[in-house]
Amino acid sequence: MTQTPKTLTLRDIFSPGGIISQHLSGYEFREEQLHMANAVARAFAASEHLIVEAGTGVGKSFAYLIPAISLALKTDQTVVVSTNTISLQEQLVTKDIPFLENVLPRDFKAVLAKGRRNYLSRRRLESLLAYERALFDTMEEVEHIQEIIKWVETTDDGSRADLPIQPMPQVWDKVASDRDNCLGRKCPTYDVCFYFNARNEMYEADLLIVNHHLLFSDLAIRKNDPSAGILPDYDHLIIDEAHHLEATATHHTSIEISNTKIKWFLDSLHNQRNDSGTATRFNSADLIDAVDEAREQANLFFETIAAYFADIDGYTATKRIDESNVDAVFPKGNVLEASLSQIEKTLKQLHDNAATDDDEQELTAPYNQCKRLREELDMMIRQPDTDYLYWAETSRGRRTPRILLNATPINVSQMLQENLFDVKESVVMTSATLATNRNFDYFKKRVGINECRELLLHSPFNFKEQVKIHVPRSMPDPNNAEFIPAAIREIKHYLKLTHGKAFVLFTSYKMMDEVYEEVAPYLAEMGIDVFKQGGELSRTDMLQAFREDTNSVLFGTSSFWEGVDVRGEALSNVVITKLPFEVPTHPVMEARVKQIKERGGNEFMEFSLPEAILRLKQGFGRLIRTQTDQGIVVILDSRIRTRSYGKSFLDSLPPCDIVI
Repeated sequence: MTQTPKTLTLRDIFSPGGIISQHLSGYEFREEQLHMANAVARAFAASEHLIVEAGTGVGKSFAYLIPAISLALKTDQTVVVSTNTISLQEQLVTKDIPFLENVLPRDFKAVLAKGRRNYLSRRRLESLLAYERALFDTMEEVEHIQEIIKWVETTDDGSRADLPIQPMPQVWDKVASDRDNCLGRKCPTYDVCFYFNARNEMYEADLLIVNHHLLFSDLAIRKNDPSAGILPDYDHLIIDEAHHLEATATHHTSIEISNTKIKWFLDSLHNQRNDSGTATRFNSADLIDAVDEAREQANLFFETIAAYFADIDGYTATKRIDESNVDAVFPKGNVLEASLSQIEKTLKQLHDNAATDDDEQELTAPYNQCKRLREELDMMIRQPDTDYLYWAETSRGRRTPRILLNATPINVSQMLQENLFDVKESVVMTSATLATNRNFDYFKKRVGINECRELLLHSPFNFKEQVKIHVPRSMPDPNNAEFIPAAIREIKHYLKLTHGKAFVLFTSYKMMDEVYEEVAPYLAEMGIDVFKQGGELSRTDMLQAFREDTNSVLFGTSSFWEGVDVRGEALSNVVITKLPFEVPTHPVMEARVKQIKERGGNEFMEFSLPEAILRLKQGFGRLIRTQTDQGIVVILDSRIRTRSYGKSFLDSLPPCDIVI
């Protein structure tokens, strides 16, 4: 008898001979996958939050997508799925969801949501061509505008990802759909608006796929107005790659002002080079005078900050700004206040006298930008919120140094609790790396969740058979001067042992460059190609070249410890040079460590160690991606053997044979 949708259970879908195995060649039943699917379904049904660590190979995307689809169809509600990386989003949208659309007995609608500024505004493009074309006079800028003009006639999607070129940021900024610069239903292009067409699609979705940045943009808007928001109303949320939750929340609640941001804003009002911009369009001498004065004050403002950093070595430098040095960093206070106030006042007058809705809207956007800029600069200099950390960063190596002012929340746990966990019925958080010391206490504390279900699922792979961990006995302590020469010796030995086929992972560029200089010629003699992060190839091109050259070696730092998937023989060896402790020299890290100390906590046990454990798990996870992969993980850091906390690192990894 044919099963009806009513009698179909999760076991019917996942079990041997079930729907997935009937249609997906090579599919193998995993008890862990079914266990996770049941846990997600229970959390949704009981309106509870859930944390799931699902080791590599569990198949977590099907385990949360199927209960999410079931809930959406049953309750006629949208379920939101958020990812951190484009690669996972592409896997869901181009592979996993189309498969489920084909095999599940009921139709459902899944939509990929993009941020508003991903879409072209037809009205803004027309405005650029009519009034602001002179803003762009380099050959590349002109070519990009020509490409956009041709593309807009043929595109159905209207999003930047559909463009055959990657447009320059300053060009796209002038044609992107923008909340401050939108006429809504009054717009003559409303009926063919790419953004509003996409928005209508979102509101009809059962399953909405977003990224973490769009998720937090929506939460930020709802924080001030719960009825507003970018996304449709939703009560059930799945956060994949949830180990990025705290970092993304921090980024979205931070304020960032740079000299380049202010220059671009002032140039958009009046560009001296070619007499273009808002002031030229509206023939306003008063606005030109106000912009000229603001530009002079901005140069003075940032030159003073640059002078404060002049004695700091290195390409980039960061420094906290607090009561001890705020007067030295900003000796004359907010010198931009008067000129920005004058710009705001002039824009308001022009807006009030605007002849058309279109002109009015073109003045609303810079007016709002100027107002926000004034408020942000005031916050940065007065530092009224003690829950925020204020800091500056300079980058050298260019004619004009880039200077960045930042206000960052020291702790986002309360914000997440109040704006996410307290307002959503059910939030499911999952990743391959969330637990430390076999529990979620650290993760829960960082993201501000108290009451939730928890599930720790080990990988179904046979790590005992597939992996050996090598810990060289003779390695000196990493703080010893002999460590790097010893590391070079061991790296040569292990790369020869596997004839390449390896990632060598570092915690700093400095050590990576030093080791590369010694090891690369040795590998060349054996006919082994070596790729180093920071060279001519991009991260994507490096990975592709590494996959194609089976015997090659890749030297990488932080971005290669996670989110990299190389299957088969091409990656048979992962060398971890040092345990990935993060030195708290960055102002944000320093502030978080200081906060733990001030309440009498142990910053090493409560912050440094759990962060390093999660990072090691991510690095280890590069090696085994399928049930047939095999290889070794080499840990050169002797502290894993000699220090009491070394056991915490080893206990966090899957059970493997360890070779000393």
